[in-house]
Amino acid sequence: MDIHGLSLETRQPLTKIIKEPEKYESGILRQSIKFKLEISSKSSVEQEISLDRGDTVLRFHTTVNWHENHKLLKVEFPFNVHSSEATYEVQFGHLKRPTHSNTSWDWAKYEVTGHKWADMSQHNWGVALLNDCKYGHSTEHNIMRLSLLKSAKNPDPTADMGVHQFTYAVFPHTGTFQDAGVIQAAYDLNNPLTVSAGQLKEALSMFTVDNPAIILETVKLPEDTADQSSGVVLVLRLYEAFGSHAQGTLSTPFPVLTVARCNLLEEEESQMTHKDHSFHIQLTPFQVVSFLV
Repeated sequence: MDIHGLSLETRQPLTKIIKEPEKYESGILRQSIKFKLEISSKSSVEQEISLDRGDTVLRFHTTVNWHENHKLLKVEFPFNVHSSEATYEVQFGHLKRPTHSNTSWDWAKYEVTGHKWADMSQHNWGVALLNDCKYGHSTEHNIMRLSLLKSAKNPDPTADMGVHQFTYAVFPHTGTFQDAGVIQAAYDLNNPLTVSAGQLKEALSMFTVDNPAIILETVKLPEDTADQSSGVVLVLRLYEAFGSHAQGTLSTPFPVLTVARCNLLEEEESQMTHKDHSFHIQLTPFQVVSFLV
């Protein structure tokens, strides 16, 4: 089944309640409600809507039992935002697409690919729609939509059938999405905190960057790990996320012996100056860089 604007002409809102909304969590750190809706006689969706203390991100933890044919499940949010374009995250950056269909070119951009977040903002105010595994977005005027499940039958007649679990979230903010921390909030949703037993004398971070526009995306061992005799070598991959020129300092509690710029094949290109526990970085808009440290 192709995704196109005409799919909204036959849409059917989910209104039949299987389980009435009830309070699910009521602690000092989190409040949530839970309910269940019928999609059809064969399918249903259950949601827990939660808000953490001191947070402005409203999370929708969703479980769908999906057994539909040639149907598309979407969620939509009408926001009090006026903007002629919306912003969508792509790998190592973001792009903008119109929220109207004034021309055939605009109409063809009905469904837009986005990774962890999409944002619609006006002057000093906006709303971001975050997700942990759904990538089909569409924004029409002030309505943001996210495609959750489809049920195509070709080439696999059983594609997407069964139980699905995923989370999306609404993040209202002031200022631009860059200043509001939308990118970090999307990373937090996709990499939730885990709790382990143990003790730390003080807070510790393996790596920190002092500029929020610079994202440390990857920390990994090099593909060629044959020679680690002089110390552990790591590949650090960073990118500029705001669409601006940025500079900052990457710091680590571990001693830094050498820092070298490398290409995507992890071949060393040039040595860089560094201090005992840090080195300086300069990036152009959306630039991706890799270092051997």
